[in-house]
Amino acid sequence: MKKTSKIISLLLSFTFLISSLSVVAFAEGEAILGDVDGNGTVDTQDAREILRMASCIIPEDLEIADMNGDGVVSVDDAIAALNKASNTGGVVIPDKNGENYLSDDPNNEFIDLIADTYDVDKKALVAIYSVPDSGTNYVLQFKKSIFDKTYEKSPDNLYRVYHIGLAPERTISYTSGNLVTGNYNCSGAEGMLVFNLVQTKVMQQYPDYFVGL
Repeated sequence: MKKTSKIISLLLSFTFLISSLSVVAFAEGEAILGDVDGNGTVDTQDAREILRMASCIIPEDLEIADMNGDGVVSVDDAIAALNKASNTGGVVIPDKNGENYLSDDPNNEFIDLIADTYDVDKKALVAIYSVPDSGTNYVLQFKKSIFDKTYEKSPDNLYRVYHIGLAPERTISYTSGNLVTGNYNCSGAEGMLVFNLVQTKVMQQYPDYFVGL
C-alpha cells in the first residue's frame, strides 16, 4: 500500500505510458470512457483528473474513469487515458517479455547517439528497448557521484530519460522529471510521466542489473 501511494504521489507531481490497454467508448450518444471533463475527447487533462481520483483527492467516477473495468480507479486507468490521449496504439515504454534489450555497451547505437548529441559520458548511459527501430528506444542517464565520480545505476540516481524515434530522423525527446526538451512533439506532462514510469516500473524489470531494487 505504501509503495502504491508513493507511485501515485509521483505521478500526481509529474503528470506517455507503460502499457497498451484497451480503451472503449460507451454506446452512441453516451459519455466516452476516460473523458472526465466531457469535452468529447480523452486528453492529458483527463489523465490528470483520473490520477486525482486514484489518490482520493476528488471523488471517483467509475463509469467514466475505470478504463480497464476492474471496479476501481487506479494509476493504471490514468496510464490508459494517456495512451488514448497520445493515440499511440501500442507500447511506448517496453514491457519485459524476454525480447527486450538492455545494454551499457559504449558501442550501442542508442548510447552512441545520445553521447555524441548531448556530450554525455557513455559510462552514465544505459539503453533499454524492445527491438531496433521499434519506436520504444530509451536511454537512461545517471548522475555522477560527488564522492567517487562513478555512476550508480539506481532509481534514485536516475537523471534523465531519452526517447529516441525511428531511423533515419532519430528525433529525440528527453525528460529530467520536471520538464521535457528536444525536437520531438511531446507535452511536458507526458514527458514527466515517462520519467517516473521508467523509474518506478521499467527499471524494476531488471533487478539483477540496477542497484537498490
